[in-house]
Amino acid sequence: MFKKSALSLAVLAAASFNASANQDIERITVTANKFEQPIENTLASVSVIDRVQIEKLNIRDIPSLLNTLPGVDVVRNGGFGQTTGVFVRGASIKHTLVLVDGVRVSDSNSGNVSFTNIPVNSIERIEVVKGARAAIYGSDAVSGVINIITREAQVNEIALTSGSNNYVEVQTAGRVKAGKLRLSYNLGYQETDGYDVIEKDPSLPRGKNHDRDGYENQNIGFNLGYDFEEFGELTALAQYSEGNAEYDSSWGNDEYEFENYTAKIAWQKRSQDLTQDASVSVSQEENTQFGNTDPSIYSTEREEFEYRARYKIRESLQGVAGVSHLSEDVSKSTAKFTQSDRDNTAIFAGAFYDDSKWLANIAVRSDDYDYHGRANTYTTSFGVKPHKNVAFRFNHGTAFRAPTLNNAFVADSPWYEPNIDIKPEEAENNELGLTVTSTWGRYDVAIFENRITNLISNKLDPDTSKYVAYNVDKATMKGVELSAQFDAFGFNHSANLTLLDAKDNSTNVSKDLPRRPSKAFNYTLTKQWENLDVNLTMLYRSDRPSIDFYSTKLSAYTLFNLSANYQLLDGIELNARVENLTDKEYFTAGAGFTSDNSRLLGYKPLGRQVYVGAKVEF
Repeated sequence: MFKKSALSLAVLAAASFNASANQDIERITVTANKFEQPIENTLASVSVIDRVQIEKLNIRDIPSLLNTLPGVDVVRNGGFGQTTGVFVRGASIKHTLVLVDGVRVSDSNSGNVSFTNIPVNSIERIEVVKGARAAIYGSDAVSGVINIITREAQVNEIALTSGSNNYVEVQTAGRVKAGKLRLSYNLGYQETDGYDVIEKDPSLPRGKNHDRDGYENQNIGFNLGYDFEEFGELTALAQYSEGNAEYDSSWGNDEYEFENYTAKIAWQKRSQDLTQDASVSVSQEENTQFGNTDPSIYSTEREEFEYRARYKIRESLQGVAGVSHLSEDVSKSTAKFTQSDRDNTAIFAGAFYDDSKWLANIAVRSDDYDYHGRANTYTTSFGVKPHKNVAFRFNHGTAFRAPTLNNAFVADSPWYEPNIDIKPEEAENNELGLTVTSTWGRYDVAIFENRITNLISNKLDPDTSKYVAYNVDKATMKGVELSAQFDAFGFNHSANLTLLDAKDNSTNVSKDLPRRPSKAFNYTLTKQWENLDVNLTMLYRSDRPSIDFYSTKLSAYTLFNLSANYQLLDGIELNARVENLTDKEYFTAGAGFTSDNSRLLGYKPLGRQVYVGAKVEF
């Protein structure tokens, strides 16, 4: 099946070459190496979702956006505001660095990221860089980096959307420019009554969890810049969101409030051969859970400074060097720690060669975390373009993930004991890729392998009946990604297929890692008329094992989503989206068994949802 699936997509791609010879493929610029490059010159597997795509698909949250990309799979514990797991090439979100405008946004207690609380109306584009990137970005960039870049609106606009489960969204964005000063802003409000996110056992009486699980999000952001010409450009960016969500819990709290923000001041000065960048950023991820017991606060505050210089040694060769300092503080959390903050100082350097035919990158970095010691990482990449439209690439790199403060220093917990000797997780990554880009379309094939060792796992201590974190596990994720974007028969086609083999190698007998499908296929068909565009998306996921506790398989499923946009008048657009068009019943995470243990109950994703809206530009 693995070989047949790959061959089928290859045949489809080859057949489309002649059918789409007039397509003009845009040259995309990305920041995978922390400076702007054409996507085909980064020597990395990069996927991009821009504002145009977001508005064409009318998707309401980030997990749904990410789920359309090659190598990415999403596991949802319900709808808006619920816990969401994002797997990049089979690795959990703890092994993917997530940034908003280059600022870290994960919860330092757990390593998780509240994707559902980052508003889509604030996003200009999302760049997903796959592979080991720790030599560029530092800790957590084991399987990749998700960089969410906030809005830089070019026009003033207001949009209203209404939908199923009393969904309401109001958003506005705009731009002001006066001489060398520019300001863009975004504001949004999102609310829904939600639905009951866990399937209930029909044989049991109704309880407190037989209810709707609602969600609310209010957010604001801005991007302010001033060009001082010979003194460089100064930029200030900030994004703030707050709200609340309800969830199902058999005991304890069943509702949470959140208050998250990122803020950054950046300076850049360009000269003929030298580009200097400096930035200072602060961020907060705070989640307060309450309901039936005392409130529990999970809070992470970060401050970071970075300076980097990029020097053009000659036309085909650039050198990069810099330093960064990161501080993390979890002292506002309800949990107690013997050490509630830590610092990391890193130095890094790299060289990037590009003579239009041969390409090579090398980067090295040394991170010195308080309490956990020094981690040294590197990345090497080589590429060749035998033709201007064809590029081969090979990447090899190492990465690490620092332990959380909870792993090493938790105190007075009823569930956990600290392990002050815990070490960073380590990884080694290899990738071989081919990209073909021309007026015919864009086609990419990537073969990857990622080996993670010293994986941190919680083991029950029989003496204390508490869990202790140890470096005992290891895992291997390997596979193939194929993607194609082309025009044929009057339609635009975008397809990607991921074949994944993700194994837990902690014991002598390897087993499949839970919740990772071995096959994932996404296909979007778009038709553009004069004033109307229609988009049909299909998502397929093969069956996959549930977590060990349930010892069962989660069934395969196929979903269809439909969206449309109609230009009613100049500056006035109507839009609509039908999510889960066929009202498919499925789930991606188990939640428990029926009382007679005959059937696994699951977290219910969104059923058929309908959204309609309008946007006015002025």
